[in-house]
Amino acid sequence: MDSFRLLWNRLRGRATLLDRSPMGIPMRLSVRAGRELRRVRSVPAEAPLLARILESLSGGDVVYDVGANIGLVALVVALDPRGHSCVVHCFEPEPRNFAQLEGNIRLNGVAHRVHAHRLALSDRAGETNLYVRGGPGEGRHSTVAREGSTASIRIRTEPLAAFAARAGCGPDVVKIDVEGAEGRVLDGMGPLFPAMPPRELFLELHDKGEHDAVPGGGTVRAWLERRGYTLAWESERGRSRHQHYRLAERRPGEDGRE
Repeated sequence: MDSFRLLWNRLRGRATLLDRSPMGIPMRLSVRAGRELRRVRSVPAEAPLLARILESLSGGDVVYDVGANIGLVALVVALDPRGHSCVVHCFEPEPRNFAQLEGNIRLNGVAHRVHAHRLALSDRAGETNLYVRGGPGEGRHSTVAREGSTASIRIRTEPLAAFAARAGCGPDVVKIDVEGAEGRVLDGMGPLFPAMPPRELFLELHDKGEHDAVPGGGTVRAWLERRGYTLAWESERGRSRHQHYRLAERRPGEDGRE
């Protein structure tokens, strides 16, 4: 039924509005492409990760959703009662996904707490190629994996720490899903240590691009453990895996430096 509505509305040049309750959280979503509809339907597969994100929240947290796509994770956080006092910053560089992200934020009346940035967080400031794969709603666009891409566009990049300094709000909780460039996002977070490290980190590590490597060598896990994080949870998801890292209590004299 949803697929028929989507096709009919596309022929009329209209978006399809869906009322859904992922994780029992009512929300309204604007859908313009089949891939977006499939992403909405795939939310149950993300339930273990989403549950851990929600359980990790504390009042007043600042949440960074890095690789936000059309905003499903950000909306789950913002609309769940545990996230009502949180502020969410969403980062999505692909222009069609970004337009849908902005629209979904407005549809759900959370624009005062959920802020969208057409920007890729990475290890350096400037511009890079985003290798585009598929149409609107596609989540496989990547800055490091060009296999299967049909085009490339230039996008703006900024280190996470630089954005946090500019915005005046370092993150408490960070979710990163950037199709093989997760290590670059972490590397751009480095200047937050030791003074303002995020408390919780959620990653989807992909079997593509730079896999789980951090610029300069080493794995994501080793990089994080050197900075006081422990792996709290891990789950395989097809050719990728979800991980949750939590900042350990520090002993006097420990500062997380190399």
